[in-house]
Amino acid sequence: MYAIFFTNQGPAIQIAVPKGKSVNSKFYRGAVLKKLKKYFIRRRPATGLSGIRLLHSNASSHNAAIVREFLRQEKVVEIGHQPYSPDLAPSDYFLFPRLKKNLTGQKYKTQKDLGSAIVQCLKGIHRKDYETAFNNWIKRLKLCITHKGEYFEGIR
Repeated sequence: MYAIFFTNQGPAIQIAVPKGKSVNSKFYRGAVLKKLKKYFIRRRPATGLSGIRLLHSNASSHNAAIVREFLRQEKVVEIGHQPYSPDLAPSDYFLFPRLKKNLTGQKYKTQKDLGSAIVQCLKGIHRKDYETAFNNWIKRLKLCITHKGEYFEGIR
């Protein structure tokens, strides 16, 4: 299992979840979000995570008090995500299908080999495609509002 973060300009971080490890709140805060913080500090030395808008699922590890406190301290703006709404999550309608298409049927000897393949796949997606995915996300959110939360896939 991997935790993958991306922006409207491309991949940010990918973290392998150790075999047998679950993504609990301590792992999410300590391993995942702190690595995300380092990524943004390198790119935005003056502000780091401050002002970043973060969309993540409603998993209990994401909603735990220690995670929310970390995000509050770092001045990260959480964007609410409706549960059971893959049509509103860029990872579900944009990223995962591309990873699946490129990685299905391949065999990897180690988790490191798989991680390298994921990184290559993510880097192989054009920057414009990431930007388009986020623009489509905004359109999907507007469709959701227009259709009062009802399913809208295939409706234009």
